[in-house]
Amino acid sequence: MVKDDLWSNLKQKLREVTTAAADFTEEQALIGKLKFETLTLKRKIDGELRDLGARILELSRQTPPTADTLADSLVKRRIREIGELEKLVAKKRDDIGKVADQVRSRRQPTGGGDAQTKNPKGKSTKTAAGKAKTRVSATRRKSS
Repeated sequence: MVKDDLWSNLKQKLREVTTAAADFTEEQALIGKLKFETLTLKRKIDGELRDLGARILELSRQTPPTADTLADSLVKRRIREIGELEKLVAKKRDDIGKVADQVRSRRQPTGGGDAQTKNPKGKSTKTAAGKAKTRVSATRRKSS
């Protein structure tokens, strides 16, 4: 009987730990993908800024110099493209926050505190995620 309880507790804890690890891995993979996409967009913005600067320099060297540089169709197009890319970067940053929040909300119960379960004897115990959070907090306090 005691062996069965011990074995079932061990299996339950193992399930909790593997689920938490899978959630964490999923979260980090999605966030990594979004960060990569953000970096790609930033590189595109840098290219557009470089091309915009080159066009403005070209217009300034014309004889006679163009009075209204911002009226140039290429300059307008570059400015519009940069604005659109900046909006996409902001959306990707928001998506990163949403992914992190969604995965964390799945890990934590609706009560908002440490996750707790009842062991076979009816006593409350922290889940693996709750214990890990406590260990991280204790480690941070020690290192301070």
